[in-house]
Amino acid sequence: MTFSRHLTICLLLFLASGCGNQPDVTKPSATNTAQTPAPSASVIKNGDYPAKGTVTKINMELGSVEMDHEEIVGVMPAMRMEFYVSDKKLLDGLKVGDRIDFTLRYKDRTEIVTAISKEE
Repeated sequence: MTFSRHLTICLLLFLASGCGNQPDVTKPSATNTAQTPAPSASVIKNGDYPAKGTVTKINMELGSVEMDHEEIVGVMPAMRMEFYVSDKKLLDGLKVGDRIDFTLRYKDRTEIVTAISKEE
């Protein structure tokens, strides 16, 4: 191998190593101490989950209720969402603004409300 070819290979290896000027990404820098949380891969288990929410819309024809619900532990964070009900009779007597306790049945990536009661 010629000297110039050897020098070129050494130079390429040096540059590929980052020349020693790259920041250490294993430690947070003094200017960026925020840690990005690792994504969590959670699998929702089939079952019934107790929940609370406030009714924002009722659709008797479709048999659904939209609500601002609190976190449903093990299923989803708090949000506004529309759910179908297992029986339209569950919507009888409900009105927008009612605070409710409800049961969300999660089965094979689908959700349905199986019980609703107004909070007193």
